[in-house]
Amino acid sequence: MTIWILYQSLTPEEEVHIGERDALTLPFGDLPDLSLINSPAELRHLLQALHPDDPPETVARKTERLWKLYAGLQVEDIMVVPLKSRKEVALAEVTQRYRYEVGAEGTDVHQVEVKWYGKRIRLSALGKHKELFDERGEKMREVTDPEARVAIRDRLPHSYNRFAKWKWLLVLFFMMGLVRRFAHVTTMH
Repeated sequence: MTIWILYQSLTPEEEVHIGERDALTLPFGDLPDLSLINSPAELRHLLQALHPDDPPETVARKTERLWKLYAGLQVEDIMVVPLKSRKEVALAEVTQRYRYEVGAEGTDVHQVEVKWYGKRIRLSALGKHKELFDERGEKMREVTDPEARVAIRDRLPHSYNRFAKWKWLLVLFFMMGLVRRFAHVTTMH
């Protein structure tokens, strides 16, 4: 499971109702349907055709960045959407990989279908990881910091975080073992 941060341009009203959306828009701009692209080489050729004046290094960088996002995004990945005005993040699970549509204004719309988790996370609850959600020029990026991934995963519902419900049982058994060991040592003295 990959965890992605996806920035959306939302009004405060849209932030309140984000859980009603069944899809999130991906930041692939004016690119045509990417479902027809099967390799980085095909993506590079597409980018070269769309931007013939770009130097080869620029095309290579764009290809690498876009391919990582497009090919890396899978069903069951987690999308973390920062809600700026609310100082929260919303969590969603990707339920369908990628789809392309032409919008009402004739624009290219790249999306993934999602299922929202009802609970939102206050940025302050993420401690030192809250800076991770500041937009840094990228509209989408993978969360690679191991501590940040754990901090996000630990806030997923128990049905998704299958080990969360067992943590307390393990702690309880460990504590019972310590109590038994301590009781055994004190009775020997």
